[in-house]
Amino acid sequence: MFKRISKKRFITCTAKALLIIVVFSAVLVLLDRILLLKSKDGIEQIHAYYKQPEDSVDVLFVGSSHIFCHVNTGILWDDYGISAFDLAAAEQPFWNSYYYIKEGLKTQTPELIVLDISTPGIRPTDYQPENWLITNNYGMKYGKDRYDAIKISALKDSFNRLIIPFNSTHGKYSDLSEEDFMEYSGSVNFKGFDPRETTVPFEVHDVSSVTGRHELTEKEEKYLRLIISYVKERNIPLLFISTPYVIETDEEQEKYNYIFDIADEYGVPHVDFNLLYDEMGIDFATDFAEVLHLNRSGNEKFTKYLGKYLKDNYELADHRGDKKYASWDADALYQRQDDAAFILKYIATAEPADGGFLDNLNNDNYVIFCNVPPAYEGVSDPSLIPFLNAIGLSEDKLNDYGAFILNKGQIIYESHDYNFKAGINDGNRRMLFYRTTDENSGYMETIVRTNGSMGYQKVTGYEKYTMPQDGLGFYVYDTVLDRTICGYTMH
Repeated sequence: MFKRISKKRFITCTAKALLIIVVFSAVLVLLDRILLLKSKDGIEQIHAYYKQPEDSVDVLFVGSSHIFCHVNTGILWDDYGISAFDLAAAEQPFWNSYYYIKEGLKTQTPELIVLDISTPGIRPTDYQPENWLITNNYGMKYGKDRYDAIKISALKDSFNRLIIPFNSTHGKYSDLSEEDFMEYSGSVNFKGFDPRETTVPFEVHDVSSVTGRHELTEKEEKYLRLIISYVKERNIPLLFISTPYVIETDEEQEKYNYIFDIADEYGVPHVDFNLLYDEMGIDFATDFAEVLHLNRSGNEKFTKYLGKYLKDNYELADHRGDKKYASWDADALYQRQDDAAFILKYIATAEPADGGFLDNLNNDNYVIFCNVPPAYEGVSDPSLIPFLNAIGLSEDKLNDYGAFILNKGQIIYESHDYNFKAGINDGNRRMLFYRTTDENSGYMETIVRTNGSMGYQKVTGYEKYTMPQDGLGFYVYDTVLDRTICGYTMH
């Protein structure tokens, strides 16, 4: 016989059950965020996208790594005032682009959607390797679109395992670090761009005379047409692009020709940038990081050309100076500083680099530590004096050993003691500079500790540099990037 439960007890039990479900769900979401792969191959891009101010993205770029490696959002903003976002993931197939566009239009109403069509030529398959499936799908918010995106991406016998992310991330417990518990780079200032830095020379494979067509797979063509229909239904202009890379076979270009035929069928504009190397000034000896991606000099040339094309062919507002778009100012500043850091590190490895290195230190966002050791006998090259003066070091300061901390052409701290501790506060973080003498080597060692939050990530750590006994020692900390750029010795 069943015992009757009072209404009050039923309500109490139901409330407890609901509380347990809510707490359990919250714990799962928290664990998912902590254990999730921190990857700029798609996951961090979409996490940052969710944080963008509503209806602030005017140009939404969707597609493969050709988007987030090639489309420099900082240049589009600095040169043209275009508020753009690279909502892309590694080797993204059209079915994932379809769901990224659906997800993207939930919070933004862009003036233009630009679709990269490169993946069918590079990876002709209906199913990606699981690592790319994860980076394409696991950053999406939970819901029907995420479920459907994983379902169409996964092999049938893998779907039940992949739909639950803990099946792919549970082994990460032993590899957790402090970064897993921080926001990392998914801030509102991050617009998806992630450049490549190496330089590899290649020969040009000229595809200008390739006129053949190579069909897509049934699945590829289905989702390409779904993208076109979905975007057209929302009256948003759509542009197809093939971004520059080292095409190795005619078949790749034949697929792009086939895709552009489909675009023509629907009246969708398209640009094949692999036919415009000369117009963009792309140099195959200097502008590629590897076979698939442009490097920094390459993406700058491509983005400047692309930005002009967009401004000439679409009515895109210039939002520079509008407070609503302040995060694009921050992103552009970050990209400029990131480029400057790359150049400074490169110069520091050249011989001789003194003049070029000192000239590139003249940056308001650098905090520079300069060590003058007791054995130092002065600047041997008088032509370097103006560069030292520009960063705040006068010649008389170099006649006695000391330590100097410089910012915006001024000395903000100095000491003539062997051992000292200096606390510098720039309003965003506190930087502690230490100098100690190593009795074993006789070298002075400087330690900088930063603890604070600015821009893209929280930084808490120590950096140690051994200072020379016979030359000026520099190391450079960038307050925008929140990291030490490099150390350098000038004899």
